[in-house]
Amino acid sequence: MNAILPYIKEWFLQKEEYFVAFSEADSRVEGWFKAELLVLLSKLVRQGLVDGFERETKIISPKDAKRKQIDFRVRIQGKIHLCELKAICISQAAGTPRNLHFYFRDDNVGIIKDFKKLDELPGQNKWVLGFTYPSPELKEWHKAISSLPNAVKHWQPVTRPQDFPEFLFLALWEA
Repeated sequence: MNAILPYIKEWFLQKEEYFVAFSEADSRVEGWFKAELLVLLSKLVRQGLVDGFERETKIISPKDAKRKQIDFRVRIQGKIHLCELKAICISQAAGTPRNLHFYFRDDNVGIIKDFKKLDELPGQNKWVLGFTYPSPELKEWHKAISSLPNAVKHWQPVTRPQDFPEFLFLALWEA
């Protein structure tokens, strides 16, 4: 995913008015992100930068033999990458409790659920792409990372909030 991160970044940074509107409405719109990524990945396949991809693919977990749905399975340079997306609206414009720490809880809403799901699955290239809007303050970001339980501390962000504008942080995590 690192190989296509510059294309993902360029694609979404062109959509500032969307992120401003999403933040003002205090709205999580994960389906929109999936649709946009679907269009972008299709374009990258045509350009030869991505070998292929599948959306919402199901993979059997060796842990419990259940099928786990993954947002995207992407083939880049012959390697399979599993990727989960997360819409992380932290504007609190509508008075919601959804600050950054809300998404770092170990429940069915937070990012930890995605880390654990991917940890159950076979393969080496596992990613979580968190569309965080607006971009978090650096102090809050570090505080949230340090709050992760030990079981998922091996997940590390490969991007930094200070490398993004105020309206969006693409938090790419790798196991």
